[in-house]
Amino acid sequence: MKIAEKSFICVIPAREKSKRFPSKLIKYLDGFPVIFYVVVACAKSKAKNVFVATDSPKIKKEIERSLQKSKIPKKLKDKIKIKIVRGRNIKSGTDRVAELVKRELKSKSTEIIVNVQGDEPLITPEIINKVAYTLAQDKDADIATYGFISKEKGEIENPNRVKIAVSEKGNYALYFSRSSIPYGAKKFIIHTGIYAFRKKSLMRFTNLKQTDNEKSEKLEQLRALDNGMKIKVIIGKKKLIPIDTPEDLRKLKEIIRKNKA
Repeated sequence: MKIAEKSFICVIPAREKSKRFPSKLIKYLDGFPVIFYVVVACAKSKAKNVFVATDSPKIKKEIERSLQKSKIPKKLKDKIKIKIVRGRNIKSGTDRVAELVKRELKSKSTEIIVNVQGDEPLITPEIINKVAYTLAQDKDADIATYGFISKEKGEIENPNRVKIAVSEKGNYALYFSRSSIPYGAKKFIIHTGIYAFRKKSLMRFTNLKQTDNEKSEKLEQLRALDNGMKIKVIIGKKKLIPIDTPEDLRKLKEIIRKNKA
């Protein structure tokens, strides 16, 4: 089955006060805030619309300023909608995505919602499309996500880089951990901040209670696994570098500087 073009949307949840790195989404990276690169990648994908769901007028203003400053085509800019989304029951980025979907998507025409984290400035339109298309084609999956292979010790041992153990048949997630799993492996799958949900799966997920595994690892995707939801993992070669700490931002700036030299 081929997903119809423009039959999915992207939602970027954007909270200003991150515990580890406050205001990281609006830190500047080569002339634009970190989140803006995610917004542009989503706009360049096959998504029908791109929503930024934020609790912060400051983030909204920064994105609007960047849209005015940038040279991306008007047809892409027209896909982008920035919404202030707040609520007592919003405990996570996925909760914010679900709240926006409830408010903005009244029709049943959009079945796939792609949640793209705002701290993934290297995300590409191709990865976004692949995750959405894979979920549409796999009727056994409730959620789809992306991971890449790594042999780098520093990356594997970094608790901010989440590792995935996957099934040998079908590449479904068995577990996500900040520890190095599977134990003894020669290469690891590093998880990234993108999830495609079916609309009904998104609503089911946000109505589930937190599980002990989720609380221990501080990884909300474990709530899905603990409740029998199936997560399809697309394993690719493209390495992504999320901005979790000031050091991540410094490293990415250095990579960009070297690539320009």
